[in-house]
Amino acid sequence: MNMLKKIFAVLPVFAVLLITQAYARYVIPSGECVGIKIYTDGVVVIDTAEVTDINGKKFDIASGYDINKGDIITCINGKKISSIDDVSDELTSSEGNVTLTVKTNDQLRDITITPPETADGKKLGLWLRDSTAGLGTITYIDDNTFAALGHGICDIDTGNIMPINQGIIQGCTITSIAEGRSGSPGALIGDINGAKLGTIIENTDTGLFGKLTTSLPDSREPVEVMTMSDVRTGSASILADIDGKGVREYSIEIQKIYPAAISSKDMVIKVTDRDLIQKTGGIIQGMSGAPILQNGCLVGAVTHVFVNDPTCGYAIFAEHMMKNQ
Repeated sequence: MNMLKKIFAVLPVFAVLLITQAYARYVIPSGECVGIKIYTDGVVVIDTAEVTDINGKKFDIASGYDINKGDIITCINGKKISSIDDVSDELTSSEGNVTLTVKTNDQLRDITITPPETADGKKLGLWLRDSTAGLGTITYIDDNTFAALGHGICDIDTGNIMPINQGIIQGCTITSIAEGRSGSPGALIGDINGAKLGTIIENTDTGLFGKLTTSLPDSREPVEVMTMSDVRTGSASILADIDGKGVREYSIEIQKIYPAAISSKDMVIKVTDRDLIQKTGGIIQGMSGAPILQNGCLVGAVTHVFVNDPTCGYAIFAEHMMKNQ
């Protein structure tokens, strides 16, 4: 400790400033609205049902083998499963028993069953999902790495983060806006029909992360990332493309700050920009990931809207997003 004190004691003031500035991080804030497609690693069980075979006998495979909503089927007979079609093909070609590899809370187990033969072929009595798609916003670009959404993509039926096998972001065409109202969240509506812009590598609690394969149309100058301890309540702004005419800056207010554990609900924000409120009602689906700027620095990203007041919502610190990058 004494040696540490001596070292800092002899360093000139300008040298200490240079050391501090060396740790400053700069990224390019985006606000670009993109199409997002995710294909799951395995297939996700989103519901279960009884199956009636060709003889009228009922089977409840899910209950019998403790298969539940949120479980993931990763393999059948040792073969990796990537889609619902893979499941159907394996069941159709099987003779007698099949062995399912099921993941529950990151634990794998093998289940050997005999699929009932129904009027529509062999069935397991499991409703499955293998992909999802929608619109979202890029928060920032760091070299050729992008970060988006500020929260993970969860399965709508199970609430679990969807495991990624592969995913892409691509250009989109915004066709209309469903305005947000109290009790009814709004949304950007559009077609995911543009060229591939990048590959999604991670789907985490603090956002999507991946690699760009081409430059985004709206390119800005890099800005410094503000540490969460420096974020203050008061005026700020967001960058967003809400009509397909390019990214614009809109005024907001940071109303509350929660400097606790890493969360997608680190701040409460309120839209104050009259133009944005007139067009969207405030924060709507598709704006998740819109970067927040304060004093010329990147503060964080929009993540959620308050259902009963679409002018207000939650946001995540940029620092928290970067810890999972």
